[in-house]
Amino acid sequence: MNFDVFQQLGIALLLSALIGIERERRFKGVGGSSFAGMRTLSLVGLTGALSYVLSAYSPAFFVALGVGFLGLLIASYVISRHDSVSTGATSEMAAVIVYIVGILCGMEQFVLATSITLLLFVLLYFRDPLHQWANKLKDTEIVSTVEFMIVAFVVLPLLPNQSYGPFDFFNPYMIWLMVVLISGISFLSYVAVKLFGAKRGIGITGFFAGLVSSTALVFSFSAQSKKNKDVVNPYVIAILVASSAMFFRILASVAIVNSNLLSRLSIPLVAMGCAGILSSVYFWFRGDKTDEYVQKKIIDVKNPFKLAPALKFGIFFASILFVTKVASIYFGSEGLYVTSLISGIFDVDAIVLSVSNLAKGGLSLDVATISIMIVAFVNTVSKGVLFLLLGNRRVAYRICISYLFVILSGVISLLLVS
Repeated sequence: MNFDVFQQLGIALLLSALIGIERERRFKGVGGSSFAGMRTLSLVGLTGALSYVLSAYSPAFFVALGVGFLGLLIASYVISRHDSVSTGATSEMAAVIVYIVGILCGMEQFVLATSITLLLFVLLYFRDPLHQWANKLKDTEIVSTVEFMIVAFVVLPLLPNQSYGPFDFFNPYMIWLMVVLISGISFLSYVAVKLFGAKRGIGITGFFAGLVSSTALVFSFSAQSKKNKDVVNPYVIAILVASSAMFFRILASVAIVNSNLLSRLSIPLVAMGCAGILSSVYFWFRGDKTDEYVQKKIIDVKNPFKLAPALKFGIFFASILFVTKVASIYFGSEGLYVTSLISGIFDVDAIVLSVSNLAKGGLSLDVATISIMIVAFVNTVSKGVLFLLLGNRRVAYRICISYLFVILSGVISLLLVS
């Protein structure tokens, strides 16, 4: 007996029952009736799974069950619309998706089926907050969303992902990806502030941006901080959180590529990360203007999507790539420290991965450790200088003082372990 069939049917039953429970509770709470509750949607999911299982014997089973299900669904919708003033079809569409989830379970695509079910559950369960949010959207916010989608999902895929120019430094896809990253951080920061408030929204953005590029966050927030001069500590907290996340991201990259370096890098990098976190905690609890007035000033930004600062960052990124390429070609492995120094101005991931790989191929662990620490130090200093030049001076001074504490922690830790 093939017990895989029981697994397919069982998971289909559980996932479809979850949606059924939500529909049952929704209409019980408002005293109405639904096209389908727990039992009906459970049967719909089972039908979808069975249709795929039986298709192994004959495709006619799959077609017959699919056509039968859609026929019953259409008939139920027509009858219910005739007897009700409501014109929605949420439950009917949910039933279609549940049927597809059942088919996916029959195909043993359990991860995809579970993901779709959870997404459907969220959309159904949070109906009221989603409607309220949609009703409060401004025209400029909708236009900004469309602009960002064009930049990220239309322009980016069309660009060639290959190198051009002298030393093959110019990659249109990678440079535009940085543009998308910068504009995306600004846009998501705007959304986070509206959802969670000034301090928490900016802080949450800082954490997630730090997992991708803390330098990109600095460039984005430096422009914002000049426009929102009353906001100080939220930007400081976000930058410090992002920078702290960067140190742990370096450790993760080293652990994946060359775990032998971890024993030498873990203490100084963790010390720098903890110093940054402690600094952000200090500014979190220190009083600052993060009340409704400050939040209103941020939310009143006319256009949450800003392409011009992102384009400037893309040009800056391309320039640093060119300098790094030239340094690596003319200095080679003997000038690794110089290359690390130049690369660290903008990016840490590329040089960290390169040095970790070189250490596997014979490069001294001491040289590799110093090179990676140079990258961490230089990147930290460059972010402080960048914010000092482009951002709100009040924010920049607090960031630079905190960075000094972070760098001292790293230097002292490195001397202790060397």
